[in-house]
Amino acid sequence: LRSSLSRVEDIISFLGLLGSVAACKGGPLSQTGDKVVSFFIELSCTGASQFPFTETTMELVTPSDQGRKHPLLDPASHAYVLPASAFGGIISVQNGGPFWRQRMTHKTFPVLSKALQLQAKSQNPPSLGTLAVVCHMTCCLPGSILGKSNIQQILPTMVAGLVYFSKNLNALAQSEMISFKPTDVLSIILAALTKILTISPGYVTKFIGVIIPSLLLLSSSAESSGMYIPKQLLVFQCLETIAKHTQARNSVLREKDQVVAVLSALADHPSMIIRNAVVQVRNVWYTLA
Repeated sequence: LRSSLSRVEDIISFLGLLGSVAACKGGPLSQTGDKVVSFFIELSCTGASQFPFTETTMELVTPSDQGRKHPLLDPASHAYVLPASAFGGIISVQNGGPFWRQRMTHKTFPVLSKALQLQAKSQNPPSLGTLAVVCHMTCCLPGSILGKSNIQQILPTMVAGLVYFSKNLNALAQSEMISFKPTDVLSIILAALTKILTISPGYVTKFIGVIIPSLLLLSSSAESSGMYIPKQLLVFQCLETIAKHTQARNSVLREKDQVVAVLSALADHPSMIIRNAVVQVRNVWYTLA
């Protein structure tokens, strides 16, 4: 299975490189970049899209009902992260003219928006592909390009993804036997949340009562490998930023005792990096009044 994912990833990586170059060059090549990005978005959100320069359609395996309920342990769901990551690689490029990201967002957001509307009606956790696209957009695009209404539309999916991961940490650890794609998605969720909390905290005010318990679950994970440490540090960064969120002061104060208790329990973590981060964040929360 890993080898199959690797072959698909090689194809998508090549298209991602092509799309990045075309987007940055602009001019007549901009249409090539648009086609590649549209291909990635459709594949991530729907599982099927026509290759940019042929009449051939690429179709990913559709997750089963059980797979949609538990995408972390579903190999088919993991594959949807591949085009989403390639899309993130393109829009993270800093070269090129000032407007190509804006153009790509305008052309691709309707596909994402439709997927988000379907997700809002579903009882299942977010699709890993759609979730990854949402978070890459949040991380890589300025708020001025995304726009307030689009940010408000994608936030519920991001928060739902955070909650799902926090409640299924054992499944996350098991998913690494299939691929590391879900672990990558958790990283980008936390990175996107960090950006929103830092740049536009007002957007997440109504979600604070859900976000804090989820972050606490992620911070106290039994996962002891060094690979999880960067994720824990992102969690602590989110918690520290939330503590300074003046627009949600009442919600923050209601969670104070629980946050301090959980962080205190982590004070003897085997990693010195984690211990130092815990002390810093706990002190910020402890002095809240």
